Amino acid sequence: MGSVLDESLFKRQPKQFDSINARAKSFAVNYCGTTIIRDSIFGIAENYARKRDLTLEVLRYPFDDDELWAFTFVKKGTIFLCVNSGLAMCKQIFAVAHELYHIHCYAEDIDPETITVGSLLDSKTADDEAMSQEDLEANAFAGLLLMPDNMLDEQIKIYGISQDKISIDDILILMELFALPFKAVVMRLLENHNISNTKAKKLLETEFDYIDERIKLTGKAQVWQQNSRALTYFGSLLDNMEYNREQELLIKSREESDTEYLEKIRKGFRMEV
Repeated sequence: MGSVLDESLFKRQPKQFDSINARAKSFAVNYCGTTIIRDSIFGIAENYARKRDLTLEVLRYPFDDDELWAFTFVKKGTIFLCVNSGLAMCKQIFAVAHELYHIHCYAEDIDPETITVGSLLDSKTADDEAMSQEDLEANAFAGLLLMPDNMLDEQIKIYGISQDKISIDDILILMELFALPFKAVVMRLLENHNISNTKAKKLLETEFDYIDERIKLTGKAQVWQQNSRALTYFGSLLDNMEYNREQELLIKSREESDTEYLEKIRKGFRMEV
C-alpha cells in the first residue's frame, strides 16, 4: 500500500504541489467557504459550473465495477460528470473533487483537452499511481480541497491528537470529520508535515481488514463507508421530462420517445465500462 506516497505529486514534484495547494486555496475562497466540505462537494461542483457559465450534468449510478470511481466528458457543450454511486460515499466525494479539477482546467483553459477527450478515475489512479500529469495534480487538488491545511491543524488540536503518536483510531476520527478514505487522510497528514514519511508508510501497511474492524468497533467514519447504491440520478434529464409531463408540454409520441431515450441511458450505464 506504500506506492501512493512515492508516486504522489508531493513527492515527485514538490514545487508543482505547492502550486496546486495555492490553486486549491484560491478555489475554496471563491466556491467553498470556510466549512468542511464532505458531501457538499456535489453542490460545489454544480455551483462552480453555474458561476463559470458552464452546462454541467452530474449523473450518479451504481456501476457493477468497484474499480470505476467516476468519469467526465464533454458532449455538445455540456459537461457530464458520472459518479459510481455503488462506492463508499468517501470515495464518491474524493472522486467528485478529483474530477472537479479536470473541469476547472477545462473552464480556466489551463488544459481543456483532458475532459474533451474524456477523463476516467479508477481505483489504481486514486490509490496507487496516476497515469497522467493532470491526474497526479487532480489527486493532490482533491485532498487539499477536502482537507485544507488550516482545517486539518485545527481539528488535530481540537481533538487532542498527538502528532508523535498518531494511531489508526486517530486516523478514523479524521476520516469521519473530513469524509475521506484512509489513504487520502494519511497522504494529507504527510503533506501537511503532521507525520513523517516513515510513519506514513507504516500506517499504509495496515491491513484493510483491521481498519474495517476498527471502523465497525468504534463506529468512527462508518457513515462514509456506506454506498448510495439505491440512488440513481440523471441530472436535469429526468427533472425536465417530469416537468414537461406535468405541464402537458409534450405530445404523447414525444413523451414516449423521451422515456425510451432515458431507459436507453439507464441500460447503457448497466453495461460494463
